[in-house]
Amino acid sequence: MLGRGGAAGWPALALVAMAMVACVQAEEVLTLTESNFDEAVKKHSFMVVEFYAPWCGHCKSLAPEYEKAAVALKGDKSAGQEIILAKVDATVERNLAEKYGIGGFPTLKIFENHDAAAPSEYAGPRDATGIVSFLKKRAGPASLEVTSDAQAKELKEKNSVIVVNTGKADSTWTSIANSMRDAVLWVHTSNKQAMSAFGVKSGTITMLKTFDEKTVTYSGSLTDAKKIKDFVNEHRVEIGLFVKKGDQGALKIVFEDENKPNVFLFTNDDKAGLDALKAVGKSHRKDMVFAYFVASDFPEAFSHFSMEKFVDSSLPKVLIEDRKEGLRYLMQEAVSQTSLQKFVQGYKAKTIEPYLKSEEAPADNSGPVKVIVGNTYEADVLKSQKWVFLEAYAPWCGHCKRLEPIWTELGKAFNKEDVIIAKVDATANDLPKSLNIKGFPTLMLFKGDGSLPEMYSGGREFNDLASFVTSKTGAKMKEGFKPSVTEQGSSETTEKKILRFMATQFQLPLMGPEYTVSGLWLAAMVVFLLFIASVSLVIACISKDPSPKAAGNKKTD
Repeated sequence: MLGRGGAAGWPALALVAMAMVACVQAEEVLTLTESNFDEAVKKHSFMVVEFYAPWCGHCKSLAPEYEKAAVALKGDKSAGQEIILAKVDATVERNLAEKYGIGGFPTLKIFENHDAAAPSEYAGPRDATGIVSFLKKRAGPASLEVTSDAQAKELKEKNSVIVVNTGKADSTWTSIANSMRDAVLWVHTSNKQAMSAFGVKSGTITMLKTFDEKTVTYSGSLTDAKKIKDFVNEHRVEIGLFVKKGDQGALKIVFEDENKPNVFLFTNDDKAGLDALKAVGKSHRKDMVFAYFVASDFPEAFSHFSMEKFVDSSLPKVLIEDRKEGLRYLMQEAVSQTSLQKFVQGYKAKTIEPYLKSEEAPADNSGPVKVIVGNTYEADVLKSQKWVFLEAYAPWCGHCKRLEPIWTELGKAFNKEDVIIAKVDATANDLPKSLNIKGFPTLMLFKGDGSLPEMYSGGREFNDLASFVTSKTGAKMKEGFKPSVTEQGSSETTEKKILRFMATQFQLPLMGPEYTVSGLWLAAMVVFLLFIASVSLVIACISKDPSPKAAGNKKTD
């Protein structure tokens, strides 16, 4: 029999049952914590671990694909060992997140041979089919032995790049293959039918591709590991690679090696300029990557490289990105094979000037805080011949907004002849990589003689900052100056504090600077959670069997 409220309890039971089913379905992905992590690594010889955050949108998108992949891989030992997928909630298991240097979500790491100390990064696809295919290749032998023509034909159909060794597959070959196993498929064969299916000769190393030259044969020593690696690196990347939005493989190629500058073509759907890019790329592919973006497909890439202003009338455009030096170079001439060849040669000869992402300098820059932009940084800061105390900020940064009134007062406090208080929006203006700006606000004191700045890491109240300026530069505050704001919120009413909190953007923990939420959103979430807790408590109380009444219905002697 059901007591009072028993019928109402059926939906709750149904929800519990559904949750139990969901938990059963999700068990193929292991849930790891600090207490069982090392044990799992010892138990499984090949395990992929996803470090995630429950509120992360990318993690939510990956979750069903990751689960499907785990189901597909369960019990599959075709790679020579079983592949296990696991996950760690990095917002709860903070010690594990810190230990493995997790700086964004989701981050996937591969643990092999029961080694918990040195995992490798997962850099494969994010869909279930791609995950399974990538991990089977990754967990299998470094070089696959091909024993039939049917196997060779299947591999050619399913892979865009294959390196085939028809000579001796010795330890040198295996070592090379293992060091580059994520880049291409490595195979070896002595089977004549397989060689015929591949279209290769005995005693050679040959690269088979679905782009550019379809077959390229290595001509160096078969025992020279460096030359073999150089050969593979030179030919494995397509000349004129289309970097399509969401294509993790293409993005990995263009950003994996900062020693190889990228030559990017920004174009429209007509792909104007692509022929010139491919033609020039043939003679520079060894030490540069040639790729292109299409405005209608990947507008975010155009914004990232400040190319969006050219979309309406000035495409195509070519930009060289030197990631090692943190510099970019924009080609000013119309794109043709001749002009592009000249541009690339000018970059290599260091005869062209870098291109800086820069806002327009303000027409009136006479305020207490001088506004710096990309184009004025060198003249007004680095080589200004004056002391400059510079704040690199981001418009969405809550700490920057809190510092703004204090920074303005600091600018009012000192004579500009003695020291310049300045600021730069580091999200809209390129600054040298040597400044190593990793967070906001970053405060730097420049001597103005071309040398690197002293990084400030002290308190951010007015007195802290003013004392630092005086101690380092010798500059003194204007006589009789009294700041209107000396401590956080000293001039704010409670109402203003609340409004400021609501408007402030807060960076989410362990996430990149683009992941922010407003104070209003945080407050709304707290109210919502309190409401849910209250409703749950009321339902629990209503559903409880009223024992006093039950006792009153008992017959007494």
